[in-house]
Amino acid sequence: MATTHHAVTTRSVAGRRPAAARAAAVRRAVARRPPPAPDLGRDLALPVGAAVTAMLVTALLVTGQAAHLSFSLAVFALLTFAVAAPARPLLVPAVVLVSWMFFDGFVVHQRAELAWQQADRTSLCVLAGAGLAGAGCAAVVRAVRRRTARRGT
Repeated sequence: MATTHHAVTTRSVAGRRPAAARAAAVRRAVARRPPPAPDLGRDLALPVGAAVTAMLVTALLVTGQAAHLSFSLAVFALLTFAVAAPARPLLVPAVVLVSWMFFDGFVVHQRAELAWQQADRTSLCVLAGAGLAGAGCAAVVRAVRRRTARRGT
């Protein structure tokens, strides 16, 4: 009859590794884990911005502040700036368009109707400027970080 030999393992009777082996395995797993993706915020800027814009429109309509177009446009410009800054540069036109559509459709005309009158064109230009300013500021910050990282290495 043939006998089989089993390799001796470092497992205890209960089938668990000793504490030192578990700690080493955890350290190896942490060392292999990729760093969190820095582009996640850039990818989520448009959907998060659209959701925040929808909540802003609701708040303006509920509080009655939608009647003050200059105040509402300033708030939308700040929101567009804030959303365009972390967004990918290719998504900035979409951020501006979403912001303008919510502003024009729900704040200016209040019946989800888009128009192309003087107030609509002006608001589009203001929001486009805010989006470009946000994207420009973010580009400057990224360039400074890259330059600082090159000097540090």
